Amino acid sequence: MDIENIIDKWAKLEPKINRLRGQIAERKGARDQLLKNKQNEEKNQISLKEDQLLAEQASLFLQSEIVERRQKATEAIESIGTSSLRMIYGDDYALVFNTFDEKREKGEKGGFKMEIQIKSDLKNQPLITGLMGERGGGVIEVTAFGLRIAALDWMDYDGPLVLDEAWKSMSADSKIESVAEFLKFYSKHKDRQIIFATHRADVFGKYADNIIRISKDNGVASVRQMEYDEIMQEAAQLAASTEEIEDDL
Repeated sequence: MDIENIIDKWAKLEPKINRLRGQIAERKGARDQLLKNKQNEEKNQISLKEDQLLAEQASLFLQSEIVERRQKATEAIESIGTSSLRMIYGDDYALVFNTFDEKREKGEKGGFKMEIQIKSDLKNQPLITGLMGERGGGVIEVTAFGLRIAALDWMDYDGPLVLDEAWKSMSADSKIESVAEFLKFYSKHKDRQIIFATHRADVFGKYADNIIRISKDNGVASVRQMEYDEIMQEAAQLAASTEEIEDDL
């Protein structure tokens, strides 16, 4: 093969070789970029796994904190609510929370609610009912105010407790007397002042440290401090006057 043929063939092959070199260089660049992307993705994957692990640990920690805090809160509320019920209705009464733990463990949608229940004894058997429409005798009212009082302790509130016409639907028997005893007990036990507006001064006045009577005459309010004995004397005089009127009729 003479030199001219070799030169001619090289002249024909050289463009192809250059084109192949360009394609190889281009593909090498693409490969290098893919390798770089792969390394970055592997680093991101490791970082994401670490973040996922931290998130799972944080989730477990928060869940344990939530469960612990909820347990402490419910125990505190149950304790106050139970104390109020027992002082009025007897030692077999208790306020309990149904937390639906079994449903929550099964992943049911309804498993994340809580329900207030009242527990007592019926013929030596536990009777557990709901609150609304299932108990009489003022249980709803006693429980409602018991929960309000418990909320103050739970929130670390150390100010006075102000009540207006509370327990006005309680029956005028030993229960209303027990309510007054409970308020006095709570006030001393928690060292909390209770400001209580009521028309039942004959009951609650017996346990009050200070009695302030507010009366209105012709639209003008007047205020004066009284003693419990004065209230009872007025009540006796009113009862006597009522008897005289009835006798006249």
